Amino acid sequence: MASDQVRETVVIVDEPGRSAALRDGLAQRWVVLEPHLDDLGSGAEDQVAAAVAPLTSEYYGLIGVSSAASVAIRHALNSPESIAALVLVSPLAVRSSEAPVGAAHDLESQLAQIQCPTLAVFGQADDTIDPVAPSIYRSRIPNCNVAFVYDAGHDIAAARPQALLNLVADYLERRETFIVQNRAGAINP
Repeated sequence: MASDQVRETVVIVDEPGRSAALRDGLAQRWVVLEPHLDDLGSGAEDQVAAAVAPLTSEYYGLIGVSSAASVAIRHALNSPESIAALVLVSPLAVRSSEAPVGAAHDLESQLAQIQCPTLAVFGQADDTIDPVAPSIYRSRIPNCNVAFVYDAGHDIAAARPQALLNLVADYLERRETFIVQNRAGAINP
């Protein structure tokens, strides 16, 4: 890479160490930041904001994984001018139908305010997420694509690391998704 070429930045918000394969794979093309979060509570978004503060003059991709997707969504809502694309991997931000109304419901009600292109990725066999969650993300976030990874449950990074990497990298690069029938063997890393 020429020294005058600028590499784009991607920020991964997840529990420590869980997205290592995704981080390492994306680092081949992007500068990857993975802020250390003390916990995923109310102060986590402040920790992400502090970690990305040096990036104030550039757009960056933002990836939120599982329960940390809520932190990524809050950050995208608070810093819409900075986020080039948002990727939510197995996001738990949408409450299940039995969950009590509270902070999760408040976040869910703000999804329509997300301004950047968004990809929500789910494992086809994920029994952790409410089955209606993908359609909620798709219908409430204005520019949201939904993708399913076959032969994966909630921890897509562990079950299908290369498939997840390919899907996320393609979206960050093109801001598009494509569909491959599950019986086609063309894409089955």
